Amino acid sequence: MTSLKQKTTKGLIWSSIDKFSTMSMQFILGIILARILMPEDYGLLGMIAVFMAIAQSLIDSGFFTALVQKKDANQKDYSTVFFFNLGIGIVIYFILFFSSTYIARFYEEPILIDLVKVVSLNIIIISTTLIHKAILTIKIDFKTQAIINITAVIIGGVIGIYMAVTGYGVWALVFQYLSKNAITAILYWLMNAWKPSFLFDKRSFKSLFGFGSNLMVSDLLRLFFQNLYSIVIGKVYAAQELGYFTRATLFKQVPCALVITILKNVIFSAMVKVIDDKVKVKKLLVRSIRLTGFLLFPIIIILLFYSKLLVVVLLTDKWLPIVILLQILSLEIIFSSIRHINMNFLNANGRADLFLRVEIIKNTFTAVAILITYRLGLIPITISYVVISFFGFLINTYYSDRFIKYPAIEQLKDLLPYALMSLITGSISYYLCHFIDNHILQLTVGVVLSLVLYTWGSHMMKFKELIDIRELVLNRIKVTNKTNT
Repeated sequence: MTSLKQKTTKGLIWSSIDKFSTMSMQFILGIILARILMPEDYGLLGMIAVFMAIAQSLIDSGFFTALVQKKDANQKDYSTVFFFNLGIGIVIYFILFFSSTYIARFYEEPILIDLVKVVSLNIIIISTTLIHKAILTIKIDFKTQAIINITAVIIGGVIGIYMAVTGYGVWALVFQYLSKNAITAILYWLMNAWKPSFLFDKRSFKSLFGFGSNLMVSDLLRLFFQNLYSIVIGKVYAAQELGYFTRATLFKQVPCALVITILKNVIFSAMVKVIDDKVKVKKLLVRSIRLTGFLLFPIIIILLFYSKLLVVVLLTDKWLPIVILLQILSLEIIFSSIRHINMNFLNANGRADLFLRVEIIKNTFTAVAILITYRLGLIPITISYVVISFFGFLINTYYSDRFIKYPAIEQLKDLLPYALMSLITGSISYYLCHFIDNHILQLTVGVVLSLVLYTWGSHMMKFKELIDIRELVLNRIKVTNKTNT
């Protein structure tokens, strides 16, 4: 029988392939589309992002985490959640459909009437795939998920680029999103043998919803207040300025989402299985924190030093206003990443009530920050976004300290070596490349040199994370060789 360590390692490998491939492709596709489309196109879509995010959270209702966390989930549980999700998805769609006029009036953008009606179709599509994803996650089968996600991203991207080139504007973004989710749903049903039974068990629903409801409420609060920035900017400022903020946040989310999603999916599944052993849980959490810092800090330094070059070379001069926003937001990457990992621990521990409590406290700070800065301009608003993320990190780590004696100060201490190494190597590379006149050459040499120096420095300092990554790569090669033979 395959051991937990082997399954977790294999899962981490395939989850890494999945997220690295999809994030890389989405990043490249996003660059291509941003070069063609205008900032206001992203602003229009950003105006309705909060409604889509909240709708998706209502569909999930915390059931995904509840099913993964439950050690004996069965067909009765799966079917009950499936039909609940589908019903909620249909109801939400019609609510948004008939509310589209009021949404358009709120933002004073008539085109939002049609945009909301079409984009909301994604809600029904997504509601049909949660069980398939949960079953594959429970099995730590990230290979199938990787194939599905990569295929969907490619097809959706091709459709989006074609529509952008042919002059469809914001609709290119809408149909990229819609087609990607449609392909994902089709492949989940084709590549997963699970089918729902025609039953709805009230006892099963109450049990799962009892755990998931707290997660749902906390997730709704998090999404609403996270998107409150977009709501306020879209209402107070022009669509173009919301487009700048949206593009900057998307840019910085790539490395954060890549690392966190990989660790969240795999470590959560492993943590659930050893949650009663505090020593093992802390080891998993410490490893996650250190690996996150090791991977993210060099990227943060690159965003700080090379933001202007990145924007000019990749997105063109029309996006220059996002440079300062991107530099500010780069500081938020590490805090949001570590916060997610600590919240992951609470989920695995079955403490959804604490998850909710943390979100309420954090979102109170968010509301105050927005109230203070919303009239001051994009830069003060963005700074408040980073400050709130730091406070969220402090709040989350309180419970890590309480349960497994891993406080914020210890977590920051574990991150310090990677922060210093990336700052030193990044500064050296920036100084050496500063005299290169060609923007493309300066950016390429600077980024490559930063990463090479960071890797060399990590090797000299004997960072264990470098060894862990090397082992993961070697294990992946062994897995591939065994499969081929």
